[in-house]
Amino acid sequence: MAKLKALVVDDTIIYRKILSQAVEDTGLCEVSKTAPNGAIALDWLKQRPFDVVLLDVFMPEMDGLETLKKIKMDYPHIDVIMISSDGSESVKNTMKALELGALEFILKPTGGDANHNIASITRMLKILFAQIQIRQMSRRTTDGESHLNATRLSEPRKVPRQLAIQQPTNNQKRSWSQADMVLIASSTGGPVALERLLSSIPHEFNIPLLIVQHMPKHFTRVLAQTLNHKTHLEVMEAENEMEMNASSAIIAAGGLHMSVVQSGGKRKVQLLDTAYVNGVKPAADVLFNSIAESCQGQRVLVIILTGMGSDGTAGIARMQESCEVYCITQNEETCVVYGMPRSVEEAGFSDESLPIDQIAERIAAFGSRRR
Repeated sequence: MAKLKALVVDDTIIYRKILSQAVEDTGLCEVSKTAPNGAIALDWLKQRPFDVVLLDVFMPEMDGLETLKKIKMDYPHIDVIMISSDGSESVKNTMKALELGALEFILKPTGGDANHNIASITRMLKILFAQIQIRQMSRRTTDGESHLNATRLSEPRKVPRQLAIQQPTNNQKRSWSQADMVLIASSTGGPVALERLLSSIPHEFNIPLLIVQHMPKHFTRVLAQTLNHKTHLEVMEAENEMEMNASSAIIAAGGLHMSVVQSGGKRKVQLLDTAYVNGVKPAADVLFNSIAESCQGQRVLVIILTGMGSDGTAGIARMQESCEVYCITQNEETCVVYGMPRSVEEAGFSDESLPIDQIAERIAAFGSRRR
């Protein structure tokens, strides 16, 4: 497959060099041009084709958000990866960029060895570039099939074809429909998916809800605040010893794992600063494993949304040994990255695969508590 073409946009020459080296080191993409601000970047986009733009959040003349708006308006096929820092204003703007259509963000390295920093960025970019290539192949295949089908339809058909009806491949559905808790896991594309999902859950929903979104420190707090304002639910970032209750949704704190323990007859959240699991922290598998240990016999509804990798799959297997588990995965067509849902599907743990806009209705169906 031909390498992707990248435009690197950052106001400092040092970061342009670091990012350019990281891009080249992936082996999947090459830097066609660089730009010190959004205005110059837009000029380059008019002159030559690009597949992906690495875009700094803060820049003079035209900042990242304004540039992103114009890119998504005029070049919707181009993927944009934001370059952010963990300052409070940068975090807010980065979260806004995800709402505006940015594929993902990566953090600028602060201090440390330059080669180590480049290697760290390269690992993240390599995964993202691979997903972009997969999506491009999928689009080309779909376009080719559409063209072929259109050609066939325009030709006289001498022998009508009979289409075979495919039977559903989902697992046999569980007999229960009232959950004791809902667990949601998401990664790349997750913030937007979570907003679409949670904003559609009715106000009267009364089941404890725990969310693991792969994000670094500080970002999950802003995500929780944003979702709290845009949904009917009370959404909060997890704090140690926080009690699970039916009126709230708790998001795992960035940079820490979240687990659930039984304490004094109550279920409480514990935050763990332990090693990365599946290359992320927080990890869904850590939460799921803790549910398997502390909530035996409970009815658990699991939702696996868009994201890279396979986080959550092993945890579902573990929960199925001690809990009653029903799992819904986001379908490929509505995922930004069909990694985590695909892993669960291929393991045979998905009971339903649905578009993101249909999942809230299914969650609500599990939301009437046994009296």
